Amino acid sequence: MAGDADTFLRRSPRGEAVLWAAGWLALIVWLVGLLPARTLTPGDAAFLATMGFLGLWRWSWGGFHMLRAWFYTRRVFPMIRRAAEADPSVRGRHVAVVVLSWKMGDAMNAAVYGNLFRDILDYSGHGTVVAAVSSDEDMALIAHVHRSIDRAGTIRLAFTLQDGSGKRSAMADALARLRELGVPPDCPGILMDGDTLVEPGAIARTAPILLHQPRVGALTIDNTPLVQGGTPDREWYRLRMAQRHVYMASMALSGRVLVLTGRWSMFRSQILTDPNFAANLLQDVLHHPRLGRITMLTGDDKSTWRWVVERGWDITYVPDTSIFCLESLPGKGFFADTWGLQKRWFGNMVRGGSKALKLGPRRLGHFTYACLLDQKVSMWTPLFGLVFFGLAALFHDPAFLAIYFLWVALTRTLHSGLVGLIAGRWHPLFPALTWFGQMSGAALKIFVSHNPNVQKWTRQNTGGSRDALPRADSKILLLASVSAFVAAVVILSNVASNSLRFDLQAEDIRAELIHGF
Repeated sequence: MAGDADTFLRRSPRGEAVLWAAGWLALIVWLVGLLPARTLTPGDAAFLATMGFLGLWRWSWGGFHMLRAWFYTRRVFPMIRRAAEADPSVRGRHVAVVVLSWKMGDAMNAAVYGNLFRDILDYSGHGTVVAAVSSDEDMALIAHVHRSIDRAGTIRLAFTLQDGSGKRSAMADALARLRELGVPPDCPGILMDGDTLVEPGAIARTAPILLHQPRVGALTIDNTPLVQGGTPDREWYRLRMAQRHVYMASMALSGRVLVLTGRWSMFRSQILTDPNFAANLLQDVLHHPRLGRITMLTGDDKSTWRWVVERGWDITYVPDTSIFCLESLPGKGFFADTWGLQKRWFGNMVRGGSKALKLGPRRLGHFTYACLLDQKVSMWTPLFGLVFFGLAALFHDPAFLAIYFLWVALTRTLHSGLVGLIAGRWHPLFPALTWFGQMSGAALKIFVSHNPNVQKWTRQNTGGSRDALPRADSKILLLASVSAFVAAVVILSNVASNSLRFDLQAEDIRAELIHGF
C-alpha cells in the first residue's frame, strides 16, 4: 500500500470543514460588497438574475437528472430490492471474479483479497478468483491470504502474470484463464481493480439485483473514495463520486447507465466468458473520419459497457451498496494531478461516446442517446459565462468579474448542495470544486474532442507514442473552434458594443434607455 491504511481517510476533519465554510461565506460577502449599486437594484439586474435560454436549458437538464436520481433512489430501487431479496433462486450462486493488481504492494493485496474472499464465502461459500498480478511475490502473498481465510478450499484461486503492456491485455488474459477454469452459466461475475476494498456483504446485496431481473446483463455500484492526501484532494474525489452517484441513478431509471466502472462492476458469467467480450476489450477500435483508425488504450470500462448494450442487455446501478476505492493523487500538485486524471477520463468519455452514438437511439434508448448527444454540446456551455463576463470586464468594467464570481458562488453552492442532498455527502469546498471541475472539464473535453488519439496510462507508463501525440491539423482545428466560440459569444451577447446596459455606474439605466439621456 502507498502508506499506512490510516492515511486513507473517508472524510476530512470537521474543524477544517468549519474553516472552509467560514472562508466561503466571507468570499460571498466580499463579492457583494464589490458590486456597483445598480447591480443590486430590483428589476435592473437582468444579467445577474436572468439565466436566459442557455442557462435555462442547462439548469433544467441538470435539475431533471436530479429529480430522476431522487425518484430512482427513493422510490424505484427500493421496490427492485424488495422483489430481488424475496426471490430464493438468486442466492448461493457460484461467484467468478477477475482482479487486476499491478504493483499494489503487500499491504494492499492482503486487504483487497482478504475482503474479497470473505465476501464470496459470505454470499455462497464457493467461487473462482483469477488474479492478474505483477510478480511471483504477489502470487505467494495472495495464495497465503487465500489459505488463511478459505480453509475448506471452496474458492478456486488462479493467477495470470501481467507484462505491463496495459490493462486491456491483462484483463483479456485473465478472462481467458477464467474460461479455461470453467464457471457455471448465469452466475454473478465481477471485474475489479486491485486497489478496491469490497464492503462486507457487497456481493450478497448486488448479485440478487442482477440475477432477479432477466433483462439486466451487468451493474455497477456506489464508490466511496478513501483518499491519501490533503482536504482539497479528498473532497475533489468525494465530489466526483457524489456527482457520479446522481448521474448513475438518473441513467438507471432508463436501464442504461453510461459506463461499467472499472473499479468494480458485476456481469452475468455468460458475458464474461464469451470469447468475443474479451476480444473486443483487447482490440477496441475507433474509426475517426480525420485521424483514421484509433486503437483504444484506456477506457476499458466504456468498451465493456458498449459490448453489453450492443447485445441488448440492460445495465443498472445499485445505489445503496458501495465499494471503497483507495485513492491518492500522483504528487505533482493538485492542479497538475487532477488535470492529468481528467484528461484520461474525459478522453475515454469522448472516444467511447462517439462510438456508442453509432448504435442509434433505438438500441441505446432515446434518453441515453440524448445524454450522449448532450455530452458533445455541454463541453462548450460552461465556458459561455466565463468568456462573456471576462470580455465585459475587459471592454467595459472590471466589476463584471465580481458579478461573475458571485454568480458562480451562489449557483454552485446551490448545485453542489442538491448533489450532496441526493448523494448524502457534502463539504464547503464542493461549490468551488464544482466550478473548477466544470471549467477544467470543459477545456479538456474540447481538447480531447479535437485530439481523440491522445491517450496514455500513467501507472504502467504505456501510451504516449508518436501516434498518440497532438497533430498539427488537430491544433489548427482546435484554435479555429475556440476562436469561433469566442466570436459567437461576442455576437450573441453584443458585449463589444457601447450599449448602456454594460454601464454599471449609471444610476437609472431605464430612464436613459427610454429618454435617451
